[in-house]
Amino acid sequence: MICIDSDCIIDFLKGNEKVIKTIEKYKNEICTTEINAFEIFFGAYRKFSKEEINEASRFFNSIDVLSFDKPCGKISAEILSSLLKQGKEIEQNDCFIASIMIKNHVKKIITRNKKHFSKIKDIEAIVP
Repeated sequence: MICIDSDCIIDFLKGNEKVIKTIEKYKNEICTTEINAFEIFFGAYRKFSKEEINEASRFFNSIDVLSFDKPCGKISAEILSSLLKQGKEIEQNDCFIASIMIKNHVKKIITRNKKHFSKIKDIEAIVP
């Protein structure tokens, strides 16, 4: 499986050709996380856009959405504390996403945020 990050989900929903081609290349392997779903829906609800909410719902219903559970809390805390000790800071949500990926043995993420995800051991960032 290959995870798709929120930035690329937004680009896909907006019709970005590069992202669409990248997702097409991996279409049978695509998944995302509950954290990404939260980020997308949060943006849509803040805009009060029923159209975006419906579009996001259709998208998330069409792929596997991996959950954040008890082991992910421990994994994400370990990732973030380790990175902070090394002087490498990343967004907390990115740690949550990475923990879900690691727990589910997902080693690749389609993202424009290579800077953050490349800091996490065993995760490969694929930039469209």
